[in-house]
This record gives sequence, structure tokens and C-alpha cells, in this order.
Amino acid sequence: MIVLKKNLEKDFEDAIKYNEFKIVLQPKFDIKTEQIIGAEALVRRHKEGKIIMPDFFIPKYEKAGLITKLDIFVFENICKILKEWKEKGYKLLPIAINESSRDLYNKNHINKLGKIVEKYEISPNLIELELTETAVIKDIKRAKQAEKDVHSLGFVVSMDDFGVGYSSFYMLKNINIDILKIDKSFSDEVMEDKRGRIILESIIDMSKKLQIKTVAEGIETKEQIEYLRKIGCDMVQGYYYDKPISIDKFEEKYIKQ
Repeated sequence: MIVLKKNLEKDFEDAIKYNEFKIVLQPKFDIKTEQIIGAEALVRRHKEGKIIMPDFFIPKYEKAGLITKLDIFVFENICKILKEWKEKGYKLLPIAINESSRDLYNKNHINKLGKIVEKYEISPNLIELELTETAVIKDIKRAKQAEKDVHSLGFVVSMDDFGVGYSSFYMLKNINIDILKIDKSFSDEVMEDKRGRIILESIIDMSKKLQIKTVAEGIETKEQIEYLRKIGCDMVQGYYYDKPISIDKFEEKYIKQ
């Protein structure tokens, strides 16, 4: 185990040294206007001519206790990008960033994120920090404290993967989130499943009453868009509009004025 951890530490350090981690942005759109209103930051690893997806390396880093370094790397780079956009006079769009539950449950880590934002002179409301539903299920008490700590610094809080767990509605009662990201599984099945549509419509109606914005993930068809627009979903992201793209392509396509 010790040898494996040391090997992973070296692997991580090499990835940083040789600039192998690349951040891509998946655009997020207002479903009514179809205008871009934000993006989600995702990380890929480019090694020996291959693209390694996060599902492969993130679990290993989590197990080895290296995920905090990766989270800080992504967070700081997003702050750098936002500062560059600001200095260039580009349109500033909020960016959602995945943080591991281990980090969001650590108040010192959250405070460090606040200091990084100050360092780059970025408004914290341009950063959306994501709690996953599965992480919240494991420890609602700590998740609730994390939400309060994140909000106290001015960050936006979202819940990712909503609908994959068993206690979704109970969590909404306890966690004060700003944005609810509806899991792709609902989007995939909703057009063929009447019961799924009833549940999804109830989620969106309930979110509106709680003043929570909703985002449908993994949208791929016009039929899905039309249905989600009809039932009052606020935002969408998915291949119907655009796949995750490089920072340069995102700037050229969406924010240069």
C-alpha cells in the first residue's frame, strides 16, 4: 500500500510537471433563451498521445489522499482563467467546479479556496462548488456545515447527480443549495417513462418553490429540450448544444466580445 501511494504521488507530480492535466469546459445554457450562461470545469489527462478520463485516475488519487492537490490545481486554474477574461474585457461566466467531499468537509480547505479567489481578485459568486448527492447521503450533518462554510465565503452551491440516491427529497430539506443538477439518468429515460416524467416534473416544481435553479445534465435531443422547457427547467448542458471543449475554443466560441 505504501509503495502504491508513493508511485501514485510520483505519477501525480509528473503529470503536473509535464502539464498533462488539461481543463475543459462544458457550456451551460438557459433553456428559454438558448444563450450560454455558464460552464462546468472538467479535467482530463493527456499522456503519451492518449486522453485519460477522470473516472480512471480520480478514484486512485482519492484512495491515495492526493485528490486535494488535484482539486486545488483545477480551482486555481479556473481563477486564473476568470482573471484573464476580466483583464481582456471578455464576458465573465460562472464556472462550476467539482470538489471532493473530503475537501468540502474540511473548513481549512474551504478557507484556502477563499484566499485563492482573493489572490486573483475574482468575485466568489462566479464559482459554483458542487456537492454530490452520494456524498451528502453519507454524512448530511457534515454536508450541511460544508454548505454553510461555502456560502459564508460567497460561493454558489450546487448538488450534482441529483436523483441517483435514495434520500433526495430529504436532503433538499436539510441542505440549502442554490442549484440542483438533475442526473443524466433522468434525461435518458424520461421520454420513455411516464413515472419518471412525473417525478422529474415534481422535482422541478418543488425546486421552484424552494427558489432553487435546476440544470438538466446529459441532454442530447431536441425532444428532451422541448419537454424540459415545457415543464420549467432553467438550464441544460449536454451534447445537444456542445461537448466539453478546450479553454481556447470556449473563449473563441462563447465569450470574446
